[in-house]
Amino acid sequence: MGRSTDIYNSVRRRLLPGVHGVLDVLIGGYALSDTPPEEYVGTLECSTSEAEELLATLGFSRNVVASLKVRVDGNVSDGSWVYRESLFADYQLHVTIHRAESGIQTYAHWEYSSIRHPYRHYLAREYSAETGVRMMRSVLERSENRSGISWNITASYRRYTWYISLLRTVSEPLARRVADVSDRFKGGLTEGKSGLFQRISATLRR
Repeated sequence: MGRSTDIYNSVRRRLLPGVHGVLDVLIGGYALSDTPPEEYVGTLECSTSEAEELLATLGFSRNVVASLKVRVDGNVSDGSWVYRESLFADYQLHVTIHRAESGIQTYAHWEYSSIRHPYRHYLAREYSAETGVRMMRSVLERSENRSGISWNITASYRRYTWYISLLRTVSEPLARRVADVSDRFKGGLTEGKSGLFQRISATLRR
């Protein structure tokens, strides 16, 4: 699946921006859309081909008519997949994957089926990121032991790495400290010490 996947994604990246421009001018349509942060499900600790094999095993099929997804940091999607209870089901679970240094970042939303209700689907009626994320996390939790692929929920500032890359051009140590900030300050504003709020709360509980 690896080689064919790379070719498929490369073709989508080359063609869809041009298609988007034509649709936008002619009918106000789109072939490019954003991947909003509220759709984030989790980060799979595997390669793109392994993630796509997992989705196929779980009953998802490649969503060939989906728009090309782009995140706020410019990261372009590496695959679009969909799960329907049946071919003509009313709704579908749409999953998008983005390749990153930390693994395969997975996003999802629940929406009208593009087959059964193409017009409602295109207008994003009854779209729900919350429902999609909840459903997909449940799917991953149930499949983790069977698939052997681990996943985690990564903080948003770690997912959008453009500013870390920019910091690296200025100072590698500074970039490393910013990337590790959550680990160093879990207890409060001072490393190794509880934060003021935590200390006051502990005092009041005595």
